[in-house]
Amino acid sequence: MTATTRTLLDEALPEFDFRSRHGRHVAAPPDWVAQAIDIVRISRATSILFEIRGLRLPSRSLRDVLARSGFTVLVESPGLEVVAGTTGRFWALRDRGNIEAPPDLGSFRAFDRPGWAQGAISLRIEPLADGSTRLTTETRVRCVDDAARRRFAVYWVFIKPFGGWLRRDLLRRIARIAEGNG
Repeated sequence: MTATTRTLLDEALPEFDFRSRHGRHVAAPPDWVAQAIDIVRISRATSILFEIRGLRLPSRSLRDVLARSGFTVLVESPGLEVVAGTTGRFWALRDRGNIEAPPDLGSFRAFDRPGWAQGAISLRIEPLADGSTRLTTETRVRCVDDAARRRFAVYWVFIKPFGGWLRRDLLRRIARIAEGNG
């Protein structure tokens, strides 16, 4: 991907205050990676971290986990990129009551509740010339106002290392499935 390539994540959340991006080379063709995304299950460690936040996640597909944790698939290009988003006060000790799934992309983009933030996550599949794939995940957060930005900044210091680990673990699990698909 070049610096000028617009992504679906750019369409969903073009302006943001915080960002985390992770990538992995997958020795498998893009269609196998897309299939792996559809069947990957979250790890037990991921489930435990969400339970600490008051969310019990299903051990189903990634889409089910996202929906159960307050995300909505906002925009998708099958086999290339999927973007899910949510709104909330992510720094609250318990997610329940502080997270709201937006009904659609338009509502997500128009969101402006004071004291709250928007979060979007993408999984992007990039075909490489040798037939393998570059798989990336990016998380972006836009805070609606300065008060939310200050609260989120403190939260981000503590959560970013865990969030990064969770995303790298997800990429590893997807790669393992895709690379064994032959």
